[in-house]
Amino acid sequence: MTISIIIAYMLALFVAAVTPGPAMFAVISTSISRGLGPALACGLGIALSDMVLVSVALAGLTVVAKTFGWLFLGIKYAGAAYLIFLGYRMWRAAATIEAEAATGGRGWIRSLALGAAIGLGNPKAILFHASLMPLILDLDSLDRFGITAVLVAVFTVNVVTMGGYALLSAASSRWFRTTRAVRALNRVAGSAMIGTGLVIAARS
Repeated sequence: MTISIIIAYMLALFVAAVTPGPAMFAVISTSISRGLGPALACGLGIALSDMVLVSVALAGLTVVAKTFGWLFLGIKYAGAAYLIFLGYRMWRAAATIEAEAATGGRGWIRSLALGAAIGLGNPKAILFHASLMPLILDLDSLDRFGITAVLVAVFTVNVVTMGGYALLSAASSRWFRTTRAVRALNRVAGSAMIGTGLVIAARS
């Protein structure tokens, strides 16, 4: 596998990852409401889950994934419910952005799990990867190095994209420091979380 093929594959993944969707809104709302660290953890969870989906696609297990659709469905609804719960809590809370960000290691773990649930809760992504890879990659000639390169590319694109959204939204949130502005940001973030949760739950 050549460098040019990997770059072409990463560009295709980037176009898909940068497109607005539930993952992007989850990272942005987490960054605004809970701070940069939890948002990066959420993005990391999304990246790791996408690696799992790509692995399933590479193994040709799309039929198996459909068979265990109930598992993906459960993960999807769990992630949606948690997002809605966080959004409700943000609406009710009067905490500052700094206080929300200082939730400790458990907050990072919950954000990581949230990102993973959002990613794994979209089993159709397996079909996306299964249809994209043959267009760019020579799957028949993929060896261990090639498979590793594909997984690293998927992880890198997701981390860079979601990390960029987290950094930009965290930087913009620092412009608002008054209590009134923080309360407004909390409600915007809470509404975004609730809306994202509903979109994830309604997505077929």
